[in-house]
Amino acid sequence: MWEGRADGDVCRATDTCHTMDIKAYLQRVNLTYCKPPSLSALRELHRHHVHSVPTESLSIHSGEKIILDFSWIYDKIVVRRRGGFCYENNGLFLWVLQQLGYHPKVLAARVKNRIIKIYGPPFDHIILTVELEGRRWLCDVGFGEGIIEPIPLEDGWEEEQDSGVYRLRVEGDEWFMERKEEEAWRSLFRFTLEERTFDDFREMCEYHQTSPSSIFFQKSFCSLQLPCARLTYIGRQLIHTEYTKGGGSVKTTQELTEEEIPGLLRDKFGFVLSGKLKPKDEDILIPKKC
Repeated sequence: MWEGRADGDVCRATDTCHTMDIKAYLQRVNLTYCKPPSLSALRELHRHHVHSVPTESLSIHSGEKIILDFSWIYDKIVVRRRGGFCYENNGLFLWVLQQLGYHPKVLAARVKNRIIKIYGPPFDHIILTVELEGRRWLCDVGFGEGIIEPIPLEDGWEEEQDSGVYRLRVEGDEWFMERKEEEAWRSLFRFTLEERTFDDFREMCEYHQTSPSSIFFQKSFCSLQLPCARLTYIGRQLIHTEYTKGGGSVKTTQELTEEEIPGLLRDKFGFVLSGKLKPKDEDILIPKKC
């Protein structure tokens, strides 16, 4: 678990898996030190992760099988400096929080697809919560247009962050994470507070790698949060989104040739794929059962 100097500035992992090292993770997310568990430390860790590790589906489009295993995910994101989809990003963050002495809980969410306007199946998305300073905090480092820092798990909570304006809303036993776009609210995902385990997401991890109803299977993309902006590669396009106050945004799009994509991934996102990428940007099919 968490160990450090008396002042709490340096930490390391004492996990039996010697290939997984907290210090290497911190370097991956551009942090030199970590502090003992606190809200300010959690905010810093969360922010650095989303600004350093992209949300991406490129394994699916370059011949790599995604495995729901902490050591495999660690190797991909920390050692190979890749990104991943929610199970990978939030899975790694789950392990990190556990190692640092937090006590995260796992929740399951269903994402509302902005293209076909329906929610995905159960276990469609993984999110985390942490209790600190008498409140429960929602953490999510695996959603491309999501929060930069944790937000309180409170009905009606509204907050503007660098990536937009967000709010939480409750209907019955379901919670809705919403994002403001101009003057309207758009639901990102819905969830309940029933605690889950990481293993509960294995079936949906396979689904997102193989189903034509999944954005990850139908589109090759890589998206990284920047200060007040987001950079996204998708198919044969590069999209730069600049966020403006109050939930607005300005987008610029650049067309790419297939030959330009590997260099772009290296220069803009900081990694080289081990397999040949097959660019893909196909329509998402509506599933027979919602």
